[in-house]
Amino acid sequence: MKSVFGVVAGATIATLAGQPALSQENPPTDTTRYMAAVGLDYSTGKYGASKDTTVISVPFGLTAQADRFRFEFTIPYLSVKGPGSAFAGGVVVPGGSGVTTRSGLGDVNLGAAWLIHQDDSSFPAIEIAGSVKAPTAEVGLGTGKWDYGALVNISHSFSDQFMLFGSVGYQWLSDFKTIKLEDGVTGSIGANFKPSSRTSVGITANYRQEYYAGLGEQFSLTPYLLYDVSENWRISGYGLVGTTKSSPDIGAGFRVIFMR
Repeated sequence: MKSVFGVVAGATIATLAGQPALSQENPPTDTTRYMAAVGLDYSTGKYGASKDTTVISVPFGLTAQADRFRFEFTIPYLSVKGPGSAFAGGVVVPGGSGVTTRSGLGDVNLGAAWLIHQDDSSFPAIEIAGSVKAPTAEVGLGTGKWDYGALVNISHSFSDQFMLFGSVGYQWLSDFKTIKLEDGVTGSIGANFKPSSRTSVGITANYRQEYYAGLGEQFSLTPYLLYDVSENWRISGYGLVGTTKSSPDIGAGFRVIFMR
């Protein structure tokens, strides 16, 4: 459930899951650009419990890019089935043996980013970003408290076809009732290849320090595909494979994006 408009990321896997935060597109201009995205995210895993917890998310996102500044708004509709408690930011905490189903609107996520340095032949692109999770989720779908994140995104294009990118950040999580959630370091690294002017394929490796005692660190791999249908429309799809107890076992999703 990492939201990735930006890596992905991860999220966050960011609003556009699996997309590099600083893509091989035209450099920023004085013109403000707007994007709207809707999609579907699916993930399932045991998270240390005896039964799976499945999370289905239908996120809606808005992004405004003004020169070197980017502003983001995302709100998902969530459906959670299983013993685990699911919170925003890819956090699922194991519950008891009973399976429950909850659904409704999730937390609002707000983000802002500033491109400090544009990619060139001598130095990679560097972007700093921050995010805030507002406690707007319905009962059982969030902690009811504010969470925060900070991130540095770095990318460099070695040619018109090939780019490496990565991020490092920190996430501050609020506790939920008797559940103590741990703050921690987040990170990702990936590669993006453009076989054609309209198509990008790539993979990201995503990491997060332990967020709940006993689950261990979170690590997942996310292959993705981006395709520009036209000047204004883009579609993307991704898969996800988790390799640790605190990660989803598998996941997948897609986005439909309108740009102007």
